[in-house]
Amino acid sequence: MKPMIRIVFTALLVLTMVAVAACSSNNSSSPSTSPSTGASEQPSGGKTDGEKVKLRIMTITTDENRNNIMEQFIKPNIAKEFPNLEVEFEPGGGGEDMANKMKTYNASGDMPDIFWNDAGFFTSLNQAGNIMDLTSYITEDGFLNKYKVPEALKHFDGKIYSLSSGADTYFTPVIFYHKDLFEQAGVQVPQTFDELIEASKKLKDEGIVPVVTPGKDGWGLKLFMLQQMVQTGDPEAMMKLVNNETDFNDPSVIAGVERIERLAKEGVFADGIANIDYGPAMEMFTSKKSAMLWMFTWELPNLAKIDSVDFFPFPSSSDKYDPNKVAQFWGSPLNGYAVSAKTEHPDEAVKVAEFLAMQDALYFESVGSAIALETGNTAANLSPLMEKFLNWYNAADVKIASFALNSVDARMSAELSTQGARLLTGEYPSAEFLKVINQEWEENTWFGN
Repeated sequence: MKPMIRIVFTALLVLTMVAVAACSSNNSSSPSTSPSTGASEQPSGGKTDGEKVKLRIMTITTDENRNNIMEQFIKPNIAKEFPNLEVEFEPGGGGEDMANKMKTYNASGDMPDIFWNDAGFFTSLNQAGNIMDLTSYITEDGFLNKYKVPEALKHFDGKIYSLSSGADTYFTPVIFYHKDLFEQAGVQVPQTFDELIEASKKLKDEGIVPVVTPGKDGWGLKLFMLQQMVQTGDPEAMMKLVNNETDFNDPSVIAGVERIERLAKEGVFADGIANIDYGPAMEMFTSKKSAMLWMFTWELPNLAKIDSVDFFPFPSSSDKYDPNKVAQFWGSPLNGYAVSAKTEHPDEAVKVAEFLAMQDALYFESVGSAIALETGNTAANLSPLMEKFLNWYNAADVKIASFALNSVDARMSAELSTQGARLLTGEYPSAEFLKVINQEWEENTWFGN
């Protein structure tokens, strides 16, 4: 098996943190950027006989941020930027829904011209020759120069398959909480895993749901909970798992899975957590039916508008972990807008992918998130909660890539969803989960490509 090299990539991401505040890229060789659309002023190409080029675009539609990007940035600007195009948008959903759609398109060969790529289904697309290497295109037209750390776009094979805003670098799971609900229950911010359990019991005694997170299809467990429960006990073991240097027989990994079983059995989660989808989970927290929300910081700009909301990192499960020095970072070089290798209009499709990535950047910039793709605009003032987050995140000297996006193939990703949802019920032994997932890990093809 071919191990992934993460040391250099992690260092580059640390450099990205510094660059947000201090770096002013030299774009003298790249096309200029319009603040309204972020689009290249270079001609987008196309037919000259008056007939419009038709392109299909499948976008990710999983949350309010994604919907806002589509309705407020992409749709209002794409016709103005590309008058020669006729664009058909297809909502992709997210998670397993989108993975299943892409699996069908990959098998039939009826790929969208542009689509949101994901590490979970990239391997099968690549093996079928259905995803384009964008490196030469974005190098020649200068779009690559707009990224503060262009190397962060490269897959471990050295190629660039996806374009994003670079906001993923700054997304990490934290525990959002309502300060007034904690005060009502006489609860302090927990510093250890055991304190988290005790705080949850006190909240429950007050009739308050302790924790909500999206549990349907094992979403939260697969994308961050498994990783957090392992790395809060032993960050080195989690990094080894991400890099294919250990397995699910590792004592530290076993301990992490057992913590999830304990959380479920102790009643820390909302009732029926394994069936709670993303939207209902968010509503439960914002309506104060739940004291804590376990979620990525892409929701921070919206949650910062609620006066009672604050956050804290996942508390420690051992003295090997310091919550102020270790963070999981979301994303993968594979996550972002990709182009079908079979598109009949590659030049136009790549330009549209660049446009879509820029609209993402403009949106996240507008709500005060940090991004790595230069828009040409002056940075907006950050909310106090965002400043607190960036100060904490930038100070973390160990940043571990997300396991679910950087270490597993499509089959194992699906099994993590299935087994993860079962583990959240509290009725499925951690030993059974480990047995199934370790077998999947042994057969995982991710590192063999």
